[in-house]
Amino acid sequence: MRKILAILPFLALAGCMTPYGDPYGSSGYPEPYPPQGYPPAPYPEPYPPQGYPVPPGASDYRASGTEPFWDLAIGRDMVFNDRGTGQTISQPTPPVITGVAGEIYRTQRLEVTITHARCNDGMSDRSYPDTVQVYADGRLYRGCGGIGDPLAPIPPGAAPPPPPPPPVAGMPAPPLDRTRWRVIAINGQGVPPEGDFSMEFDNGRLSARFGCNSIGAGYTQAGATLDAGALVSTRMACGDMSWETQGSAVLDKVMQLSALSPHRITLTSSAGSLELVRR
Repeated sequence: MRKILAILPFLALAGCMTPYGDPYGSSGYPEPYPPQGYPPAPYPEPYPPQGYPVPPGASDYRASGTEPFWDLAIGRDMVFNDRGTGQTISQPTPPVITGVAGEIYRTQRLEVTITHARCNDGMSDRSYPDTVQVYADGRLYRGCGGIGDPLAPIPPGAAPPPPPPPPVAGMPAPPLDRTRWRVIAINGQGVPPEGDFSMEFDNGRLSARFGCNSIGAGYTQAGATLDAGALVSTRMACGDMSWETQGSAVLDKVMQLSALSPHRITLTSSAGSLELVRR
């Protein structure tokens, strides 16, 4: 009997103990987790992929300047080109710093300040929405910029482009590599406002559209002389092939490049002429 009485206190104590690793006993947590009526905060959205954000509303931002000629593209990367020295700097686009008047992007080699103030480079007839300042490896470049695709066709019903200004005396022919242009006239006639009339030069290759097919060729530029190689083209049938026929004929001959301004040039061959606007 004494043995039984001696064991009873230990049994009572054991009834108050909980299994190892279960601080709340066999009943589990004292209340559901998270508490009822308390929506847990969602996980934060992942930071956008490297290279974003870009200026608000933009999928592609471009800027350029003169004295010296330079250009900048901001997308997933910032790519800066000094056309005079041939220097190219490419850096992943950092998170944007939003200021009172615009945006700032800073990397180890590039600092870009975009101010939303109308800009004109002083040498062309084109106005831009932004004034842009770039420090590239410590060197300062000034110019203009804006959002949009430089090769976007003119919307249907838009007013035709203004006539080109007279050539600027003594202006050297700009290097064409890594530039994109809109064709505004072929043989002195303004192209239709609808359709894709464009040219692009990149790493010794040119591509062009004169309202229908895609045309490609290699090219060489020696100062103001531009020589395209054998032209290759897709073979779609379009309603009016006259623009393409005339434009291809110009490209098929050795061309002379004359600058009407830093952003407007003319390509002239024995078969005719093309007037281009860089945007």
